[in-house]
Amino acid sequence: MFYLVLFCKLFLDFINKSVMGSVFSRYKTPAFVNLDRSVTFTPELLRKDMDLGLSLARKHEVPMPTASVTRDAIQSYMGRGHRENVDFSIVLEDVAKSSGLTLEPENVNVSNGLEAE
Repeated sequence: MFYLVLFCKLFLDFINKSVMGSVFSRYKTPAFVNLDRSVTFTPELLRKDMDLGLSLARKHEVPMPTASVTRDAIQSYMGRGHRENVDFSIVLEDVAKSSGLTLEPENVNVSNGLEAE
């Protein structure tokens, strides 16, 4: 088993300062970097949003293969009992485990982007 300390702080700092960054990515950065699994958005809510997006894609005959697989993965987390009581970030840990990795928190202070500068 390999242990992986996520260098999320550097990666997410890069993302947050780019056009890919968002209020949400900045808000979740401390939790991702430090593996804080406090519930802010459940797999059940994520599945609902995925279902809405996939429904719209079907309506317009747009293939969404990656989104479909992602939705199925979320469903599998829920099938294992991860519904209201966990944060959607459980996906990170599950993907790491599937790759033979164990995530370790960085234990650093990171801005959530919501404070006044």
